[in-house]
Amino acid sequence: MTTNLIDIQNSDVIMATSNMAENHPVGFQWVMKAKERGAKFIHVDPRFTRTSAAADIHVPIRSGTNIAFFGGLINYAIRKNLYFKDYVVHYTNASFLIDPAFKTATDLDGLFTGFDEAKRAYDRGSWKYQLDGEGNPQRDLALLDPNSVFQLLKRHYSRYTPEMVERVCGIPKAKFEEVAQLYCGNSGPDKTGAITYALNLTQHTNGVE
Repeated sequence: MTTNLIDIQNSDVIMATSNMAENHPVGFQWVMKAKERGAKFIHVDPRFTRTSAAADIHVPIRSGTNIAFFGGLINYAIRKNLYFKDYVVHYTNASFLIDPAFKTATDLDGLFTGFDEAKRAYDRGSWKYQLDGEGNPQRDLALLDPNSVFQLLKRHYSRYTPEMVERVCGIPKAKFEEVAQLYCGNSGPDKTGAITYALNLTQHTNGVE
């Protein structure tokens, strides 16, 4: 959520990842306003709290497994084509082409290109865009070039399958797919979703990841 809290009321689906009802009651009123409009509310938290009681779906993942859960959502959205393509193409770097020498952690079994074992650090020489003659990033608006940011993202998150989410997060595959379809399905020019991450998810020990 990088918008004003008041704007939450305009969302079609909302996902919270901590006890927002008790820890941020002023902001939570806008979640309830959205529900009055018919929005669905998903609560992802190992504990059952007052926030869970207000939710349409409570998802009790194991503590510390946020990365696997959200990685699964990203993979689901890409695999099912449930993302707002016009926005992704024109307002993100998804279409930008990366140096062909760059490889993701999925390509290299956990490490990115340029890792120096002796120095325990990365040489980021290949971590750059392909540039045209004027110094602007080259682009593939179809998002099909294997060196595009989109395709690199797709490969990187391909391992976060529903089965992996079930194994790591401890929730049934069917439950994850229900949540993923509900959240990712509300993406487009006429509908939107919100994740209230700022005062909870980002303050977890692995929040910055």
